[in-house]
Amino acid sequence: MESTTLMVEGMTCEGCVSSVKRALEGIPGVKSAVPSLEKGTVKIEYDPKETGPRNFAPSIEAAGFEVVG
Repeated sequence: MESTTLMVEGMTCEGCVSSVKRALEGIPGVKSAVPSLEKGTVKIEYDPKETGPRNFAPSIEAAGFEVVG
């Protein structure tokens, strides 16, 4: 397993946190996604044999949020 942390703009409530978590955990190979409303980040643990960071931003953006940096 590997992990990465992304900055996410647009999360303003617990519903947003749930949307980001659901979007990422729907990607095959993602073990967990832990968004932080306070920090504006999401920590993602994933299997690099199945997926990678290039797949995360499109899913977050499809859920209505923006990946920064």
